[in-house]
Amino acid sequence: MNDKAEKIYGEAFFSLCREEAPDKLKDILGELTELSKIFSENPGFIKLMNTPTVALDEKLSLLDEMIKAGNLSELCGNLLCVLCEKHRMGCFAQIVKHFKELYYDEYKLAEITVITSAPLSDTLKEKITAKMSKVIGKTVSLNEKVDEKLIGGIVIDYGSKRYDGSVKSRLDALKGELGSVI
Repeated sequence: MNDKAEKIYGEAFFSLCREEAPDKLKDILGELTELSKIFSENPGFIKLMNTPTVALDEKLSLLDEMIKAGNLSELCGNLLCVLCEKHRMGCFAQIVKHFKELYYDEYKLAEITVITSAPLSDTLKEKITAKMSKVIGKTVSLNEKVDEKLIGGIVIDYGSKRYDGSVKSRLDALKGELGSVI
């Protein structure tokens, strides 16, 4: 499926949730995120849902059991059923991505990934979060990753932007400069 259709599903579902349950948007995003994680860890489930030889009634019955066992909201359950009926279960992760983008835009939130060579202290996390909130103009949530190859310094990813203050990038730049001189 193309990205345009996934975006349309994501926008339509976000609009529906905002209209039907505006006070539950955060919970719905949590459910969608958890489902996306479960589906990515169990790709056989999505493959089963997209298998044409399995009857639609069987697929919907399986989904119904999953919805009840997972105590999912009616809105999320209905989304799964619609995607199954339309043979679009393979698009779930991208639909969730678009829903999350709309949610973050609506509430002026931003997610950044901070990559360092060693774990950050809580104080440093707070400083980075505060600084990036000022730079971006949104409330920031920080995801931390440790990459020992960086040697030192910090890399911050936000959307398609990267702020690279790592020792590794500085050494690579120095290596390039020295290579062009010699």
